Amino acid sequence: MSQNRRTTAGWPAKTLSAIALVTLITLLAVADNRSAAESSALVHYAVPRLDGTEISYYLTPNKGDNKQPILLILHGSDCNSIANHPRIRQFERVATDAVALYVDKYGITTELPWSESDDRNDCPEVYLERNTLNQRVLDILRVVGELRRTAHWWDGKLFIVGGSEGAIVAESVAPLVPETQSLIIFGFGGRWFENDVLHSVQLSLNADGESPQAQAAQLETVRDLLAGALRDRDPAKNFLGYSHAWWAYMLEFDQLEALRRVHVPVLALQGSEDEYVDVAGAREMMREIRLQGSNITFLEYDGLNHGFRDAENRSRLDGVIDDMAKWLGDVRHRQLGR
Repeated sequence: MSQNRRTTAGWPAKTLSAIALVTLITLLAVADNRSAAESSALVHYAVPRLDGTEISYYLTPNKGDNKQPILLILHGSDCNSIANHPRIRQFERVATDAVALYVDKYGITTELPWSESDDRNDCPEVYLERNTLNQRVLDILRVVGELRRTAHWWDGKLFIVGGSEGAIVAESVAPLVPETQSLIIFGFGGRWFENDVLHSVQLSLNADGESPQAQAAQLETVRDLLAGALRDRDPAKNFLGYSHAWWAYMLEFDQLEALRRVHVPVLALQGSEDEYVDVAGAREMMREIRLQGSNITFLEYDGLNHGFRDAENRSRLDGVIDDMAKWLGDVRHRQLGR
């Protein structure tokens, strides 16, 4: 499949731009400072899939002879190696005594240069065809199975952190891995991905001053194109760097049902001014699941966007990570007291 098939004829230019922003979110490409957790190099490992290809995964070095938990950190939907992410390792502060685990997507290795461009032309063709939500989940389950066999330092406890698409992956993995102790998600949006896309497109159209009639026409075009991807699910048809199969899995995913299946403590964090996901939908989903008695804590950060930046574009990520670490520390303390 040729890389030049990454766009689809008929998509309005403004719609293309807005959806590109939605789907090319990385795991918080935000704060510029580097933490002490980044002082040790990641160690690369590989484990085969059933089809013979390799999953690349990375661990921080384990510390001494004591048993340690694992902190699984999941990034968003960009075409990059997570090991090349310049800011991802800040999240290791969520559990400083844990070994951090990172898993690359299908066809991605550290040989792919880091890029924050929303129009890069060097994504591996196999990634464009095979990268889906389900594939990411299967790969993580394969890696965890390998660690059960080889990681003699692991104490059998797993904490999971994921943002944007990584939040959806995390919600899928948590109930499938019995070692999971807690789940942290952020920038997750509403119950349905289509609403996140339409929310972002609507904001873009509003900012451009489009008439109500023009807005309605473009939103209907988006709905039709998403419905087309959902119908044919063809991995060889690709636009905006994602196959129709990727779009179909994302559009079908029900976050509310996924969170209902999670039976460990959950922390959900959302910026009130998130420009890429449906914040109102996130609030409604949190309200509904909490009414059902779910063990979930919801924190909304007033005035912060998808990257936890304020109106002056100042990063507030450090404080958000501090909140994650405090919440997890409290959860672990309660679990020890049982």
